Parts: sequence; structure tokens; C-alpha cells
Amino acid sequence: MLTKEQLSELKKELLLQKQQLTGRLEEEEENPNEGELSSYDNHPADTGTELYERERDMALDEHGKEELEKIDAALAAMKDGTYGICKESGEEIPFERLQAVPTTLYAVDHSPEQSLETGRVPEDRVPHPDDGIDSFSDAANYGTSETPSDFSEDKDNYNELYKEEEDDENPAT
Repeated sequence: MLTKEQLSELKKELLLQKQQLTGRLEEEEENPNEGELSSYDNHPADTGTELYERERDMALDEHGKEELEKIDAALAAMKDGTYGICKESGEEIPFERLQAVPTTLYAVDHSPEQSLETGRVPEDRVPHPDDGIDSFSDAANYGTSETPSDFSEDKDNYNELYKEEEDDENPAT
């Protein structure tokens, strides 16, 4: 169970985070970055940069609003007396976890954001250069910068550049 000092420390941290996020969001609302009035004289890259910056700011604002919701939920749980108890399992959340992520309402094993997949492609699905796949030949079928004169053997036209090598490596079954 959390002590009064621990709970006070966590509440202080949550209120500080809320104050900082609220201040930043209010500042963004007062001073929006709208860019220039006309894009007529701008280089297309300038327009692309402004679009990127606007989208980045919108994403940061959305993230900030989500974080504010989490902070409000944690503060409400403090009022209810349920802060520090996992919403799913009912077990105590360790103080160290609450210090690291004061907005959490779940133990590590039950966190809804927790997933085994990290968004990476699993290593067993990533082709390795030594796994027998000849990606150069696959790409060369669509063309390269080489010409028939780049080869030591006589090649009459572009269509024969890689066909013989491919046929020799993969005989018909």
C-alpha cells in the first residue's frame, strides 16, 4: 500500500505534468503557426515543410490531450482511493512503476498499451542475404543501367543480359 508521502509525491508530479501540458496547449491555441497567407511565391519544398510542421504540431497537441486525460484519470483514482491498484487484476502497482509512469492505472502485466509485438517485423520473416534469394536478378528483370557492351560475353540485346544466368541457376524440374 502506498504511504501518504509516496501518494503526495505522485500527486505533486501529476499536478506538475498537468500544469506543463495545459500551459503548452493554451500557448499553441493562442499562437497557432499558420504559415504565410499565400503559397504563390513559395518553393514547393517550403509548402511541404509547412505542412509537415503543421501535422507535427497537431500530433503533439493530440498526444498532449491524451496525456491530460490520463493525468485526470489518475487524479480521479487518487480521490476515489483506487490509485495504485491495478484496474484489471486488483493487485498493488509497485511504487517504482508509479514513479516511472505516474498516470498508469495498471500493473505492467495488464497494461493495455503493453504488447509483445513492437511494430517491428519479426526476425524470422526478414530475408537474409544468405538465404538463397537473389534480389539483384529479380530487380534486373526490370532493367539496369548495364548495356550489352558491359559484358565480356557476346550479348546481342538487352533481353539476354540476365536470362541465361537465371536459367542456369534454376533448371526446370
